[in-house]
Amino acid sequence: MFRSKSRYLISFLIGTFVFLMVFGISYSLSYLEFQRISSLQGNLAYDIFSHRLDYSLFDKPICNEESFDKVSKDLNFQGRIIDDLENKLGKNDKNVLFRKKFYTLIELEHFDFVNLLNEKCGFDIQTILFFYSNKNKDGESSEELGKLLSTVYRRNENLMIYSFDINLDSEIIGELKNKFGIDEPLTLIINGEDLVVNPENINDIESHLN
Repeated sequence: MFRSKSRYLISFLIGTFVFLMVFGISYSLSYLEFQRISSLQGNLAYDIFSHRLDYSLFDKPICNEESFDKVSKDLNFQGRIIDDLENKLGKNDKNVLFRKKFYTLIELEHFDFVNLLNEKCGFDIQTILFFYSNKNKDGESSEELGKLLSTVYRRNENLMIYSFDINLDSEIIGELKNKFGIDEPLTLIINGEDLVVNPENINDIESHLN
């Protein structure tokens, strides 16, 4: 009986140790990913800001599709990493929330840059601002609309989609909601003008695109 209890205790200790090891490794990898995106966000912000300064302060030409494509791909890549961090560290993790705030700022800088390119260079880049929610009652619907937007993105060239957490404790989000009259999640602002709430299908979205 004593040996049996000893075996159970040893098994429990080994199981606990393995669990802690796996948890520690997983958390360490997530932390490294967090550090990585912190660095990437800084580089991307620098690229966008420098392009704008080249035009506004140094009178350099900005109509460079190659540079725009690179910055846009980096922006999309960072959005996917933010999603991954939310899944690994939690949507309410303070570090993740801070990175989301900074990512929101970068998205808006990019959005403003796109509007400048359309105006000054004759580009025809269309935009969608997607306001989602991570709250339990809205989470599934937000994910479904996100999938719908992914399909729209693949079907339409020269389209940029910017995603914003409507519940993020950020002054910028509050100003966005006031500017565009956003009252609820699952809301889209298409090309800076058309407000679409909870579209049910692709046509509800694409009918507002040029």
